Amino acid sequence: MKREPKINEQIYVPTALYVYNGADDFIGGLATISDIKYNNDLPKDHFNYCFIAIKERPGKLLNWNHLLEKQKELKKKFKNKIAHPEPDLRPEFNDENEGWHQI
Repeated sequence: MKREPKINEQIYVPTALYVYNGADDFIGGLATISDIKYNNDLPKDHFNYCFIAIKERPGKLLNWNHLLEKQKELKKKFKNKIAHPEPDLRPEFNDENEGWHQI
């Protein structure tokens, strides 16, 4: 890990759009770290050792190392825009019978 995340630190996060679950669509930008999760079954230098949660998207974890690698690119793209949910509630984009499903 290049550096440790800190609670309440701001970091840029990407947009996430879903074909069959538009209710979860999320627009990227600046977000605030609300929690930090470590996988103690992995070595500290493993790419997947650390995940963060953000206030703007409760219930989702993001890979800390992946985000660190993308900060320059995301900052250029989003500038001072704040990350936020932007659900697409149209029925054709929220079909539980389509897409990837766990069996």
